Amino acid sequence: MTAPIQGYYGAVGAGPRGSYFLVNGMVLNQSLTPVSNAGTVVVPGARPGAAPSQFVRPVAAVAAAGATLFARFAQPVRAAQNTVVTEPPVVELVEVTANRVVATAPALEGPLSTQVANQRVNVVGRTMAVDPAGTTAYILTTSGLSVVPLDAVPAAERPQIARNGVVNLASYETALSPGSLASIFGSNLGASEVASGTPLPTILGGVCVTLNNRPLPLLMTSPGQINVQIPPDLAPNRYPLVIRSIDKKLSTAPQQVALTKYSPAVFVDGQSGQAAIFHQDGRPVTKSSPATRDKRLTIYAAGLGATKGGRVTAGLPAPDSPLAETDPVQVFFGDPRYREAAMDVEWSGLVPGLIGVYQINLYVPWYRMRGEQPVTLRLGNIDSPQTGPLRPLVWLD
Repeated sequence: MTAPIQGYYGAVGAGPRGSYFLVNGMVLNQSLTPVSNAGTVVVPGARPGAAPSQFVRPVAAVAAAGATLFARFAQPVRAAQNTVVTEPPVVELVEVTANRVVATAPALEGPLSTQVANQRVNVVGRTMAVDPAGTTAYILTTSGLSVVPLDAVPAAERPQIARNGVVNLASYETALSPGSLASIFGSNLGASEVASGTPLPTILGGVCVTLNNRPLPLLMTSPGQINVQIPPDLAPNRYPLVIRSIDKKLSTAPQQVALTKYSPAVFVDGQSGQAAIFHQDGRPVTKSSPATRDKRLTIYAAGLGATKGGRVTAGLPAPDSPLAETDPVQVFFGDPRYREAAMDVEWSGLVPGLIGVYQINLYVPWYRMRGEQPVTLRLGNIDSPQTGPLRPLVWLD
């Protein structure tokens, strides 16, 4: 054991009839002599050229699983308090004599206490138990009692988020902001189900989605796609997103999601390519029904950021009195470098009664451009995407 003591301290267990003993991450024989341990983890330096750091492998709980096997609840290393964890905690089945891991199962939740670097963390001695068959572990975790099946699940059946699979629902680009509607793409994500009312549920289709351990409101789930709302009160930063399959007792590997202050995007129908831009009478603006001078239009968008005025709560419809209004928005029909592309924005804010959908009311001036033009939304110095699978276009006459 290291001196001073490092890592989780206090986890204990014993094999049948005292055939072995478990103390923190170590295995002791009947003479209380250490015969193996959980080892150490080497973490690369934070900057190029910096020396790597070595940490005692964090083991938060241990339990006997028979005369020849034991279980340990191992945690990913946190080199610093603000370290972003990209791996889930795991329960390992380990051979007592050979110290060989024979099975690994990811856990949905972490332990009651979090260890940072090599600091000492005192823990309760018995927070995990394994059933007599050695097929299920029961652990006290941050959410209560977690049940972790130790039977290996084929990789093809595990939930998995696609690379860069967390995107803006309006643009299918990775830019997201507080209050955004987002789509998550992957495989084996959940059962097909649609939220039936508000407040939006945080468990739907047998799954729960968390961002920085905060459950997200769910609009719909399916095996290949989940639509969620990013909480409007979440500060811009990078956060780990995890999908937890309640039915399968499995979770995805965390995927880092970056939130910026704004991520503007016009809604575009993925089938027709029609942008959500409408005349005052509700007709869509199309090539056969273009926008004309001195007329008012309505645009529906996402990602316009935090609002002021009416209070906005995650999972609930936007208020109608007072209205929730955005920061100033600019709209361009055409190249924003030209004066003729600028439209006159009269109002922008969340649509009352809807969740995460913004409305922009504008006036088309006489000096507008003509023909088919790209649409750009601008907040601060952030522009909506001009490329990608869902590029908004408008027709003017």
